Amino acid sequence: MAKERITLQTIATQIARVNASIHKLDERMERSFAAVAEDISKLGTKEQLIALHTQVNSIEVQLRGVKHDKLDTRVTKLEDEVFGHTRG
Repeated sequence: MAKERITLQTIATQIARVNASIHKLDERMERSFAAVAEDISKLGTKEQLIALHTQVNSIEVQLRGVKHDKLDTRVTKLEDEVFGHTRG
């Protein structure tokens, strides 16, 4: 194999290619960080999360009450059907 002579021009060309690759990578990283920053900015604050949690708890309590009322109504109806009157 013949030895290829390395010249300053060859080194400069390689360095230019590496610099171009680094520049592209840097641009991609900046876009990615910008996207992450945008996602973070869309997250709710602690106060918003607490308010949402309070609303969810309120809805859960209301649903439990509705289920309990429906169950009482069904039991009363079954007692009337089975026993002819409501016990209790």
